[in-house]
Amino acid sequence: MKPVFVILIIWFMTVFLYVSAFSKTSDDILTDLDLGFKVEEIKKKPYSINAEIEITETIRVLDQDALLFKQKYLDKKKEDMAWQTDFDLTLEGEFQKDTIRLYGRFNSLLYYNEEENFESQRKAEEAYISFQPSFIWAFDAGKKVHKWGKGYAFSPSAFFSRPRDIDDPDATLEGYYSLSADYIKSMEGLVKTIAITPVLMPVTRELNHEINLKDELLWGGKVYLFVFDTDMDFMFLISDNMDKRFGIDFSKNLSPAFEIHGDAALVKDYQQYIIDEYGNISEQEYTAFSLLLGLRYLSSRDTTYIFEYYRNGQGYSAREYKKYLTFIKTGFDQYLNTSSQASISKSRTVSAYYNQQAAMRGYLYLKVSQKDPFDILYFVPAITFVYNISDQSASITPQFTYSPLTNLTLDLKTPFLMGESKTEYGEKMNKTKFVISIKYFF
Repeated sequence: MKPVFVILIIWFMTVFLYVSAFSKTSDDILTDLDLGFKVEEIKKKPYSINAEIEITETIRVLDQDALLFKQKYLDKKKEDMAWQTDFDLTLEGEFQKDTIRLYGRFNSLLYYNEEENFESQRKAEEAYISFQPSFIWAFDAGKKVHKWGKGYAFSPSAFFSRPRDIDDPDATLEGYYSLSADYIKSMEGLVKTIAITPVLMPVTRELNHEINLKDELLWGGKVYLFVFDTDMDFMFLISDNMDKRFGIDFSKNLSPAFEIHGDAALVKDYQQYIIDEYGNISEQEYTAFSLLLGLRYLSSRDTTYIFEYYRNGQGYSAREYKKYLTFIKTGFDQYLNTSSQASISKSRTVSAYYNQQAAMRGYLYLKVSQKDPFDILYFVPAITFVYNISDQSASITPQFTYSPLTNLTLDLKTPFLMGESKTEYGEKMNKTKFVISIKYFF
C-alpha cells in the first residue's frame, strides 16, 4: 500500500476520533454558555478572501483487456493499479467599492503519479472586473464562467462555457475571457422580469484558443424571461469559423419540492469526424439537435432525486462508435504481429472526439442522495447512475460525504463500470476507481 494512502487513512481516523471527543465536550460547554449579550452592528468589509485546500487520492483498478487501455499503453504497462495524489489549493477573493467589483478565483495543483512523478499546474479559473452603474445595468470584463443552461449533469446550450464533468457536476469550471453586459428590468403584466446578456469573446493564440484554432471574435447573447412563473432563456452564438448555435431552456417549480427543467440546442452545419473499422477518416456535416429533459424532487424524508434524459445531437451512434473500437482492436493486433504502431497511432488522432464524456447519442442520468440518514448529522450518502441508451453500458457511483466540522468535508466515491465488449463503458481503461478526498475551507 502506498505511503500517501496510509497517511490519508490515518488522517481520516484522527479526524473522526477528534470529532467524537469534541462533540461531547462542546455539549457541556454550550449548556453553561450565556448568550444574553447585545450584538453590535457589524460594518460590512469591502473585501473578502476565502481559501480551500483539498487532498485527493485516486486509485484506479485498470482493465488491461479494455481497448482504450490497449490504445494508450499497448502492452507496456503491467501493473493492474495506478495511483495519483493531488494537492489542490484554491484562493477566492472579492473587492467591492461603490460601483466597481473585482473578483478572482485562482487554482494551484500539485500532483504525483508513477508516470509523471511530481507535476504542477496553475491557472486563474475566474478573474474579472464588474461595473454596475445602476440596478439595471452591469458590465463585466475578464475571465468569467457564463452559467447558461438549466441542466445538472449536461448543458447543451452552455455555448460560452466548458463542459461539465459528469462524475462531478458541482465542480467549479474554468471560464473564458470575454466582455459581457447585463440589463435587468422588472415589470407588471405577463412577463415579470426580462434580462438581456450580450457576450463578446475574442479567440487568439493567447486568449480562448481552446475553443477554436482560428483567430476571430465570437458574439452571442442570452435573453431571460420570467413568465407564467417559469424561468426561460433564449441563447445564440454567431461565428465565422465555428458552427452557429441557438438554444432555449426553462425551469419551473411545480411545488416547493418538485422542479422540472429542459434545455435544447441547435448547431447548424456541425462537422463530425468519423473513423471506420478500416481506419478511413471522413467528415459529415449536418444540423445537430440536442435535447435535455430533467426533474429534481425533494421528498419529505430529505431524499433528493435528480433525473435527466439527454439526447446528444453531436454524439456518435452505437454503430459508429463500435467501428472506432474495432479499428483500435485491429491496430493492436497489428502491433502484436508486426510491432507496427501505425494503425493504433491513427486511432489516437480522433480519440479526442470519441473518448470524451458523453460521446454517444443518448444518456439517462439519475442521482439519489439522502441527508442525515439514521440521524447521523452532516452525513450525505448518494448513488449516481449513468446509462448509455445507445449501447446499454452504464456506470454506477456510490458516494459518501461527511462534514464533521463547518469547514471540513470528507468524501469517498467509487465508480463501477459495466458493459459488453465494444461499448463505451465496457471498454474504458478503468474497471473501477476509488477517490478519497479531504477538503478544508478557511
